[in-house]
Amino acid sequence: MQDKKNKLMLLLSGTAVLLNVLIFTVTRLFDPFHHAVGHGTGLEKTSFLLGGQNALFLLPFVFFLAGVYSFFRNREHPLLPWINALTLTFASFSMISGSGGAVEFHFSIFMVIAAAAYYENVRIISMMTGLFAIQHLLGFFVTPQLVFGTDQYSFLMLLIHAMFLILTSSATILQIHSKRKITAQLEAEKQRKANNLYDLIRDVKSLSDHIRSTSRVVSSKSETNVQTNQEMRHAFKEVTAGLENQIVSIEQMEANLQNIDRSIQTALESSEELMGNADITGQAMSASQQKVIGLQAHNQQILQAMASIVLTMGTLKQSAARAQGMSNMIQQVADQTNLLALNASIEAARAGEHGASFAVVASEIRKLSAQSRFAAEEIQSIMSTIHQESEINFAQVERGQEVAKRSAADVDAFADDFNQMHRLIDQLLHYILTMNRMMGAIKTDSSSVASEMNEIAAVIEEEMAAMEELSAMSDSQITAAEQVDEELSNLCKLSDELQEQMADAD
Repeated sequence: MQDKKNKLMLLLSGTAVLLNVLIFTVTRLFDPFHHAVGHGTGLEKTSFLLGGQNALFLLPFVFFLAGVYSFFRNREHPLLPWINALTLTFASFSMISGSGGAVEFHFSIFMVIAAAAYYENVRIISMMTGLFAIQHLLGFFVTPQLVFGTDQYSFLMLLIHAMFLILTSSATILQIHSKRKITAQLEAEKQRKANNLYDLIRDVKSLSDHIRSTSRVVSSKSETNVQTNQEMRHAFKEVTAGLENQIVSIEQMEANLQNIDRSIQTALESSEELMGNADITGQAMSASQQKVIGLQAHNQQILQAMASIVLTMGTLKQSAARAQGMSNMIQQVADQTNLLALNASIEAARAGEHGASFAVVASEIRKLSAQSRFAAEEIQSIMSTIHQESEINFAQVERGQEVAKRSAADVDAFADDFNQMHRLIDQLLHYILTMNRMMGAIKTDSSSVASEMNEIAAVIEEEMAAMEELSAMSDSQITAAEQVDEELSNLCKLSDELQEQMADAD
């Protein structure tokens, strides 16, 4: 900055020197400014006056050449502003003196002061003001012809010149101080703004680093979230597939339960039919017991009652055959019940904890089946014995009176066996009644299990719908996470561009 000021001021100094040469030459050749000179008679060009004019004419050249030399040696030479100021000052002196003290060229004082103010140096302005003051004082008291072009210059004019010189210098100095103050304020404001800008840039850079770091963390977490959502979606699909398989299994179990229910219904109907047959058998046994009693009471009338005994024995044989058939039917029912109980246990095991109660029912059915089988075997054994004894009795009745004497003992033995069979028949009737009740309870439990299976199927269907909804939400979250990743990538790019701009600014 100082070298540019020195260069410009050196050009102005050269211009002032050239202007001085022009004025000095024109005055010597034509003297066009003589009308403005003096306030009395014209000047007598003495050797002293000419010598003084020549000396003042040469001084600006000396200082200008010194300024040029200093400038080329060092563009920012500390004495260069003073040399330029002296060049301007003595160029003004020479213009005033060379023009013959013309009043117009006294205004060059203000020109050179205004030019020197470019340096904004109060001491230079003070020096120039002091030199101009000395010039006027010496000119007024010592050499008025050299400065004013006359020997009768008014003191009032001197005071007026001095006043305007002081005012000009003071105004210039005041402007310099004001400009320095304003410049200092502007520099302080500029520095403050620069500091604020630097702080802002630093904060923006820090924020950019934080944004980039946060973006990377969020991007990493977003990628983890996407991976987790994908795993959740895969898990949802597996759970949905498992629920679909459970629905199929429940539907199969429901079909099996319906088959079991139908089998139980059939068994219940058979049990009720068996109960009817058992009632008939009980009635027949009661009648046979009455006949045995009558046989014992009327042992003497054995011959007359032989035909009735033959008929009764035939009926007993048929009843025994029917009872044996019923025993086989009971055994078949027990086998079928055992098979159904086994199937129910398998299905209950598949159903897990939901089939725990059904497993208990199946266990009770197996126990009931085992008891039925055992009772049927006993009935079969008894019926076989009855059948054999009926054959024997029937043969004895055919032999007629040959065995009449021994018939009493045989009838007593038969009565005892018949009483035992009656008790067994009573037990069988009780067992059949109990089994019928159990069949009813099993049917009720089977219906309850079927209802629970329907409720389980409904719950699983709701869970499937919820899983599908969660899967859709997971897809939405994955899409949103991918969009967030894209936005974070853009944010990272912007942060990198901002970092590059901050680096360029630094």
